[in-house]
Amino acid sequence: MKFVTRAMWGARPMGENDDPPITSTRGVKIHYLGSLYAIQLHQECAAKVREVQLMHQNDGYADIAYSLAVCRHGYVYEGRGKNRQCAANGNQTLNRNHYAILALVGTGYEWYGTSGWGIWNTAATGEMKQGIRDAIAYLRYYGGAGNEILGHRDGYATACPGTHMYNLVRSGELDPGANSGPIEYITGPGDTLGSVAAKFNVPWSALAALNGLPMVVMPSYAFGIGTKLLIPAHSSELDPQGGISGPVGDYVPFPGTEWFKGRPNSRIIMAMGVRLVQEGCNPYRVGPGFQWSDVDRDAYAMWQRKLGFTGAAADGWPGQTSWDRLRVPADGVTPGATGYQPYPGASFFTVGTNSSIITAMGVRLVAEGCGAYLSGPGPRWSEADRKSYANWQRKLGYSGADADGIPGPTTWAQLRVPHQGGGSYEQGGATGGGTYEPYPGAAWFQAIPNSPIITEMGRRLVAEGCGKYTSGPGPQWTDVDRQSYAAWQQKLGYTGAAADGWPGKSSWDQLRVPRYSNQYEPYPGADWFKANPNSVIVTNMGRRLVAEGCGLYRVGPGPQWSDVDRQSYAKWQQKLGYSGADADGWPGKSTWDQLRVPKS
Repeated sequence: MKFVTRAMWGARPMGENDDPPITSTRGVKIHYLGSLYAIQLHQECAAKVREVQLMHQNDGYADIAYSLAVCRHGYVYEGRGKNRQCAANGNQTLNRNHYAILALVGTGYEWYGTSGWGIWNTAATGEMKQGIRDAIAYLRYYGGAGNEILGHRDGYATACPGTHMYNLVRSGELDPGANSGPIEYITGPGDTLGSVAAKFNVPWSALAALNGLPMVVMPSYAFGIGTKLLIPAHSSELDPQGGISGPVGDYVPFPGTEWFKGRPNSRIIMAMGVRLVQEGCNPYRVGPGFQWSDVDRDAYAMWQRKLGFTGAAADGWPGQTSWDRLRVPADGVTPGATGYQPYPGASFFTVGTNSSIITAMGVRLVAEGCGAYLSGPGPRWSEADRKSYANWQRKLGYSGADADGIPGPTTWAQLRVPHQGGGSYEQGGATGGGTYEPYPGAAWFQAIPNSPIITEMGRRLVAEGCGKYTSGPGPQWTDVDRQSYAAWQQKLGYTGAAADGWPGKSSWDQLRVPRYSNQYEPYPGADWFKANPNSVIVTNMGRRLVAEGCGLYRVGPGPQWSDVDRQSYAKWQQKLGYSGADADGWPGKSTWDQLRVPKS
């Protein structure tokens, strides 16, 4: 439940009110604003709630008339709250019989439909529906609300809550259920995580979490016929101490340094990367992704240095203290310690097997002091892997045939190999044939080149706090690039002629300039975005917005176009100098071309 307290949204003090407390009601009534209301960015929603409160108090009310309010982004705003009589339902009797929930939706549904033509807030989004269910569950659990869910017009002569919202009330779609625990479901042919979640109208991430699915699971995850699933209650988890909770689970617990050294593919990595960018630790060119990469390690090392760590304590491998201070949100991240790779079977470990699982296993064996590699580990099963695993088996106390180097289910479970996805190890921050741009040579720079490599170098210098640019780096080598590079050399400890601003191989390799790729996604067209696409293009766009400091995502972008994508794109448009209707969050060709979204 995304709960916003009165203090958080800036409520004015409640005036004098003699209404006695209430401990139970028949249920809730749903309201709407009753006038045209433009679609807003989330940061503007609190101002709207303040506006409603001020209007009501100017009309002689002690406070905002509603018990709770819910915005299109699914946040629940505390109005009069639980155990207080509302003032929105029409008269004293109606006010005591039901709590009042305001949906921040306006009129215009009959003219503009559910889309509002992209301008007017005429219909409940999926996030708002979830927020209303959360609000109802909250009032039932903490405020003694009964099971009735009615519209304002039920028992009072008014058009409120409008045709669209009243249809939702009557359909039962806003009912959170008993909120007393999950129910069982047996999967059938074709059932996926996304389809089962849609069938029961629950978030797929909550369904994945409740059933202990791997952290890297996505809505397309397919179930075998006859799989027994637990279906969560419709409402989000509520904090029994006060009913105020952030996203379920709040922050991701520290998975352990060994988990990161296994180069995992997990939503945790995306969420971590977003937080690092928010903290100004941004070496990404494309933006953070699910796959741990050297660029993620660079970003984390910047975070460690920001916290004051140096040397081996700022090597980029997350530790407990720095992780706890980063506070990676758990939204959409399946809870669980780490998500380990299940045992693939003895036949998997044979000559010819080539898999990221083998590399991850080898990394774990090295971490346990059992590595017998000369140059590995790598993805192809080898004799060095078998010898290393035999060392692990002996470390656990096995001997003879039980320490032959072929993994068995017991020793495998004890090794705890992080779950591996399908992405390459180096996809996190750069695209193309390698992660970093090789050193072009001193003569190349002294020839005053015009190249995208210079732009990428400049962006890395800015990320390291060494940029001397007034308008941002570009492809033409200039004296400002040289000044910026000199600042980088000085940061590394060089002085005199060794810090003259002409790149050398050692300082270049330490800068880690992402390899340039000219393969950018062409502009899909305005209509494509307004059709609410579900595409990897949207994910890649979001990653670029994060890299540009414009991402408003709490965890990270995904393939489904959402209001958060639009808010993030609006911030990008504003960064480019656009305003008003030109910064409405709908991508246009000029801003898209400047964003440079990598081809999927």
